[in-house]
Amino acid sequence: MPTPTPPPVDASSTPWHRLGEQAVLTLLLGLIGSLLVARLSTAEPLGSANDRSRWCTVWSLGTQGTYRIDEIIRRPGWDTIDKVRHEGHFYSTKPPLFTTLLAGLYWGIHRATGLNLLNDTATVARIMLLLVNILPFLLALYCFWRALIRCDFAAPIRLLVIALAGLATLLTPFLTVLNNHTAGAISLLFTLSAAIFLLVRNGDSSRETGRGNGWLYAACGFFAALTCCNELPAALLGLGIFGLLVARDWRATATWFIPAALIPLIGFFVTNYLATGGWKPFYMYYGTEKYVYEHLGVASYWSNPQGVDKARDSMPVYVFHCLVGHHGIFSLTPLFLLMLPGYVQGIRHRTGGLRSLHLLGAALTVLILLFYWKRTENYNYGGVSVALRWVLWLIPFWLLAVAEWLQRCRRVYSLVLVLLILGSPSLYSAWSCWNTPWQHPWLFKSMESRGWINYSDPPEPLPRPIHGWVNGLPQGESADPAYWCLLGDGTGRQLRISDGGPTLRDGQATRIMILEQRDAQGRVSRSRIYYVLPDQLLAGALPGDYLVDWEDSDPRATRLEQLTFLRGTPAKAAYRAGHFRYLFTPVRENAFRCRRVALRAFSQGNEQIPAREIRSDLWLSEEVPYGIVQMQISDTERKQGQLIARETWTVISSGWENPSSH
Repeated sequence: MPTPTPPPVDASSTPWHRLGEQAVLTLLLGLIGSLLVARLSTAEPLGSANDRSRWCTVWSLGTQGTYRIDEIIRRPGWDTIDKVRHEGHFYSTKPPLFTTLLAGLYWGIHRATGLNLLNDTATVARIMLLLVNILPFLLALYCFWRALIRCDFAAPIRLLVIALAGLATLLTPFLTVLNNHTAGAISLLFTLSAAIFLLVRNGDSSRETGRGNGWLYAACGFFAALTCCNELPAALLGLGIFGLLVARDWRATATWFIPAALIPLIGFFVTNYLATGGWKPFYMYYGTEKYVYEHLGVASYWSNPQGVDKARDSMPVYVFHCLVGHHGIFSLTPLFLLMLPGYVQGIRHRTGGLRSLHLLGAALTVLILLFYWKRTENYNYGGVSVALRWVLWLIPFWLLAVAEWLQRCRRVYSLVLVLLILGSPSLYSAWSCWNTPWQHPWLFKSMESRGWINYSDPPEPLPRPIHGWVNGLPQGESADPAYWCLLGDGTGRQLRISDGGPTLRDGQATRIMILEQRDAQGRVSRSRIYYVLPDQLLAGALPGDYLVDWEDSDPRATRLEQLTFLRGTPAKAAYRAGHFRYLFTPVRENAFRCRRVALRAFSQGNEQIPAREIRSDLWLSEEVPYGIVQMQISDTERKQGQLIARETWTVISSGWENPSSH
């Protein structure tokens, strides 16, 4: 074999130049850390079902010593779709090792400061994320910089790669939320750094024994296994690193690497057994009864995923969007285009350990992509997220390949031009999602606004028009004493609707509806009697078409007022169809599956009275007399968007003791 040409001597390797480089690195890490802390200070800790799922376990373990999250998900703002139903209880779908460690940290913070996740959610979450995400990330970047020195990359290249790692990848947005991807990527940075010190020296021209390097083997084993525990497909990484180190020194690997790797691996399986009662993580039960269930009348989200979570793209389309489409690795972070020639150059021109690491990085990238591309039931691009989340942990390998290309790019002007062209959109992708990474990428939004993609699920058409909140009537030939419902507004006021039976009115066959409005003391404050045409009401006619006559205890009442009352707004229009929603009421323990519809009416206003919007939202179900489970009337000042008044009336009892039987 021809002797490889050693890389040129780095002039910056002198002590004075190295000191200057360290000063620049310190400033760079300070800048990255400051930006991340600023971002963290505005981040929403419970902004996604993904991180809420983990926070629920942290709270449950830290305060109750259990992995069950039944209690915490009942609190407003804490519920999550990333949960499973197991032996009558709810658990997070996330592997439990990471959250178990976080629960220990939370317990310590709570004991030391008195802060708790319920009353001081944002403060506690930000302290923990600073300790488990941002500070370890900065330390990992420093170790990676030291490893780049070992690889003989030039000083400007080393600093540039650290800047790209901290500022221009989609790993950055996730450092301010709780997730497993940053933990996996940080662990890989430590793994790669230790592996480089063991496998690479002086241009790969020599090999060292394991003497004195035991701690590097241990670090490599511990962090490689920890990467696997945070990213389950990274088991391939653990096997690859293990193989490379066995080939280097099997005794040192057996003595140091394996025992250190067993620490997180044992923790992973033990905590998983404590959480699940078995060795298989809940995450791997996707599609089974643990994910697809009904509880208290509510079907789990994964029974019928919506939006981007619904696998609807063909494999070629999915592959396209994963690479260069709306969630594309290369379209959102074009800098990673440089890893392709970087891998070619590194594999062709390097020898020894660094070449092996390039081969491992390229192989892992291909295998991980193929692994996810074959899982057709999970074609959701990682859900609502600014990145293809499940490949983020590979970024350290890609940065190493980018460094290889930068090192061998001899033309300064070409290098600057490429970095400007590819770096700007990469920076934009990383920082345009300032508040949260739990949103669609900017490219997704742009394509959606132009009509190029559509992952929405439009509501099912209504079986008939809806023109008011009364959508059911009894069918008997006499008054039905069980056909009544009582609505309450939460302040003690009530509205009772009951059946008065069929009758003739103005020569027409009508049905009587009796409405009684009661004050907080239970006294009838107003009564109304409506004579309606049953067939027309049930067909969805306008109230003006089915209301034959009316009586009102208020002598000032007008027909227009009655029609507005029945419609819910002044608008003579049909309600717009919405999605089905589940609503809990005092009527029963199980939720009602309701069809939500809405209607808006607008007033122009004048100099004295501002323009207003009256909105009526209805939750309809055939399991309740008259079909109404809840109605909400909102009055808003249009110009400022200020809410003037809102009333919400919810059914609190009905004549149907067992609504599901009707």
